[in-house]
Amino acid sequence: MHVLKTIFTVLFILLIAIIVHALFSVTMARIYLGRIDHDGEYITVGKEKLYIEVSGAGDPIILIHGFLGSHFDFESIVEELSTFRKVYAVDLPGFGLSRASLEGDYSRKGYADLVSALMHILNIDRADILGHSMGGEIALNLAYYYPERVKSLILVDSMGYSKMDFLSSLIEGNEFLNHVFMRYFFQTYMVQRFTFRQKLGDVSKFNREFFNLSFSLIDHVSPAFLYRLNSQNDSGALSERIGDIKSRTLIIWGEKDRIAPVADGERLKTDILGSELEIITGAGHLPMLEDPHLFLEKLKHFLN
Repeated sequence: MHVLKTIFTVLFILLIAIIVHALFSVTMARIYLGRIDHDGEYITVGKEKLYIEVSGAGDPIILIHGFLGSHFDFESIVEELSTFRKVYAVDLPGFGLSRASLEGDYSRKGYADLVSALMHILNIDRADILGHSMGGEIALNLAYYYPERVKSLILVDSMGYSKMDFLSSLIEGNEFLNHVFMRYFFQTYMVQRFTFRQKLGDVSKFNREFFNLSFSLIDHVSPAFLYRLNSQNDSGALSERIGDIKSRTLIIWGEKDRIAPVADGERLKTDILGSELEIITGAGHLPMLEDPHLFLEKLKHFLN
């Protein structure tokens, strides 16, 4: 009886801690979501309304963020990049400030179809395509299925060779458990803060203000959308066909990336003939945030 009472007490305290943390997370997210600038516009593509920020003039470059990312991930490079390119920073459906209709195709291939359709609406025949992490895999799909759309390809710590699978089959296959896991654990403040720090090659570069703003957009993501995203997960499906991509390609990688190892960047360089690989020393999974000056230097050299 004493043991059962102890177990019950521990579980009760744990439940209270989870609820308190969830409430704290939501409160932080709401505070900082109000501080996010809404300088862009919404464009309807099929059933989806995409938030997009456009700046600069010149040849177009489209920036595609990664999983749980947004246009905000490119904040440190957009201003300078827009001095010599017309920059389109897009929030994919379900992420950032773009709510998902929950009726679309949210596979990597589906997102590539969407970007191609967006380009048609924007009257962009061809563009430089920069994709980070999951966005890199979407960019690979775009280059494979719509090569006429891609002037050049820039892959930043890109996914592409293996399936992104961080959920147990039990949680992944059950919408209710998926919702509980995402909302009360994965999307909470402390878990995302830990995850963000893991993405950095040098944790001393952790910027609390930037993270808080980013977290507000992560909290904004619907668990119902994440369930659908997981159910349509086709990551790694293109891995055996990457060698067929002919686009002029730059691969930028953080030397200390714990999420996507440098070996994946080296494999991309081998598979995509003529591609260039640039390693940013000391950086992790977010080299454009950790060393924007060097990142832009390598990007400018390639684009020019």
